[in-house]
Amino acid sequence: MLLVSLPDKLPEKEFLKLTRFVQPMEVLVEEDFLNPVNRLPLEKVEIWITYGSDITEKALNRMPSLKWIQVFQSGTEKVPIEELRKRNVMLTNIKGIHGIPMTEHVISTMLYFTKNIQKYNTNKAKRVWDRTGYDEELYGKTVSIFGAGTVGVAIAERCRDFGMHVIGINTNGIQKPPFDEMYSMNNKEMVLKESDYIILLLPATPATHHCISKNELSLMKKSAYLINLGRGPLINNEDLITSLENGDISGAALDVFDEEPLPKDNPLWGAPNLLLTPHMAARTKNYYERAMDKFLLNFSAFQKNEQPPYYIDFDRGF
Repeated sequence: MLLVSLPDKLPEKEFLKLTRFVQPMEVLVEEDFLNPVNRLPLEKVEIWITYGSDITEKALNRMPSLKWIQVFQSGTEKVPIEELRKRNVMLTNIKGIHGIPMTEHVISTMLYFTKNIQKYNTNKAKRVWDRTGYDEELYGKTVSIFGAGTVGVAIAERCRDFGMHVIGINTNGIQKPPFDEMYSMNNKEMVLKESDYIILLLPATPATHHCISKNELSLMKKSAYLINLGRGPLINNEDLITSLENGDISGAALDVFDEEPLPKDNPLWGAPNLLLTPHMAARTKNYYERAMDKFLLNFSAFQKNEQPPYYIDFDRGF
């Protein structure tokens, strides 16, 4: 049996694709699968498709036949890896589907700031016609992308289309296209000083925790913008709020947070020049179609007793 516990309804097209591909295996779709009222035969579940937040020891104890968990996102930092290791349960994720939507999100965010969209929306509400001053351009600006993987490359390509100078940050600093320059995290401070836009795509690890804090924010240009599409813990939010309130940087955009949903009493809601989106950078109408295609590749390998292409190494964390 295959269990699907996604919080969003699986589109009919993708559901049919799934059931046809895995037949004769039965497919069970239920978000609230632990509800005793449902009385589901969880002991028969061998494959589990989930976003990952509902993978708990309690849930795993109800699935003694479980062999494989497919997470419908790239990040697995919240998955109880040791519990899966103890039970010899394989874990896979999906990669390579986020480039298009996240690139569009980044470009739209940079243009939002560069073209003063917030100012014009405010003026419209006040019925103010104000042509004083000048807007900026992306052309000629320097953008640094912390996390030069598949998504980072996709974003870099589009930024170059806008005539931007693109710097990449990865673990080894080895040059690769389409980046104009490439550095390791050891050169972080130099890159921050030069950048007009800083885009974070890094995973949440002990090494990246609060990699953008008071010191890093103080190095940025007053005209610079910070965009985080990686993970919430990459930024020290208290330091970011202080930096925005003091005008140390021009603005920031966050799509990921330490706690999601973001609590209503979180001070980020009131921070100036801060654009907040509810983890939507990769969430488009095409998401499930792309995610299902990745799962089917993993399933084909699983049937042949081969290592799936999106297999997660528990020791490496990816």
